[in-house]
Amino acid sequence: MDFKEPIESAISELQEGRSSRPSRRQRFFDTLKHKYSNLHTLYVTTNVIAIWSGMILLSDSWARKANLIADLTPDFSLEVALRHLSLLILGLLMLLLDDLSLQELLLMKKTPSQKAVEDMNSREKVFHYFKIRYPNLSTIYTLIAIILSWCGIWGLIWDIPMQPFWRSLLTIFLGLFLLYIDDLKLEEL
Repeated sequence: MDFKEPIESAISELQEGRSSRPSRRQRFFDTLKHKYSNLHTLYVTTNVIAIWSGMILLSDSWARKANLIADLTPDFSLEVALRHLSLLILGLLMLLLDDLSLQELLLMKKTPSQKAVEDMNSREKVFHYFKIRYPNLSTIYTLIAIILSWCGIWGLIWDIPMQPFWRSLLTIFLGLFLLYIDDLKLEEL
């Protein structure tokens, strides 16, 4: 009598049962990734920046021998928050104008055009010509857009009116948690 067959069939049934009915979390993130890929890119980038900002503040304060716990809670300034938001919006618009994608924001490099020149509209032709004719200027354009977006997100995170030590811990753990629930991996880091 072969005892492996019932065990193998039970395992395959369990695996089929799991794969046939995705959870709400899986459905939500699959929709976000495939239907709203730009929002997913912004989601992942924001979480990565949150983790980095918290780690940088904690590491820098340790290197300077500063006591973050003794620091005062910064005042919230609507004017500063709006400036950071405008940096973010300007950077995102620059990236969107290029190829209607925010893929560069996450990859931090230029993405080649996927369409044939004959299939492009006038906006796409202008940016295609710009990338082919002036590749260095195109790289600088993409870099400026990425930096503006990252500075906007970073600034909005720093504008959270919390004591710096707790804000750093919160942004690290929240960023890790939100990245993890996406696909139960931390590959984006």
